[in-house]
Amino acid sequence: MSFALAWASPVWAQLDLRLETSQSCFLQFAPIPVQVVLKNFGGQALQLVSRDEAPWLEVIVQSNDGLMIRPEKPLAPPQITLAPGQSQALPLDLAPHFLIREPGGYRARASVRLANGETLLTEPLAFLVGRGEVLWSVPRGQGRDRRIFSLLRYYEDPNVGLYLRVEVPEQNLVYPAQRLGPYLPIGKPSAEFDEKNHLHILHVVAPGEHRISVVNQDGRLLREELRQEGGQKPRLRRSPDGLIDVEGGTVILPSHLREKLSTLQARAGTAAAP
Repeated sequence: MSFALAWASPVWAQLDLRLETSQSCFLQFAPIPVQVVLKNFGGQALQLVSRDEAPWLEVIVQSNDGLMIRPEKPLAPPQITLAPGQSQALPLDLAPHFLIREPGGYRARASVRLANGETLLTEPLAFLVGRGEVLWSVPRGQGRDRRIFSLLRYYEDPNVGLYLRVEVPEQNLVYPAQRLGPYLPIGKPSAEFDEKNHLHILHVVAPGEHRISVVNQDGRLLREELRQEGGQKPRLRRSPDGLIDVEGGTVILPSHLREKLSTLQARAGTAAAP
């Protein structure tokens, strides 16, 4: 999944360039995170700077049948200076920059333009884009602003993830799919809209563990919470005034919040909860 090329040129010979990703399968319309890894193993500092409105870093994406994918948004990489022996990983999401819409296989290559005008190009990095399985879907609104909210599960090899996708059909618009975390197929996720049209989603992420996610009309994550099953499984409950609450289970605090709570309790002279 990653590789490097070194050539006889003295400038090229001091730069190791790799294009990497931690997974090989991505859901349609979801982020496609990769990272460009650079290492200067020469004896001099190496500057990577965009010149004449041309970025020093570019990415080429094509489908497995050879079709070039049109760039939607140009890259704007930051200026980087690598000291001898220094390496740096530059994270990059391909989804906002390329119109990768259709399921199938793709290949990406990264190229770096050096100060002397020469270009270093990696070998292709292969990845797959899939549709996923729709578990729940509901329309909201009317006319041009009508939105379709869908929950999908997607096999990410070896795990399964739960995603939310928001579409606006009349505007030919699909918002980036939001990953809500791992998905354990024990029953289907439950979802409820509150009085602000925020969507509350409850699903199982591990045995006895549930995640609550709250998103806005564009699918952007506003809040999330983990709950451990106790005597009663967590469930969404709607109050008469339209508020959505969660009944059952015990809130699992993140580790940094547990540490902060333990410190406060120690100062107050009370024992921290286990």
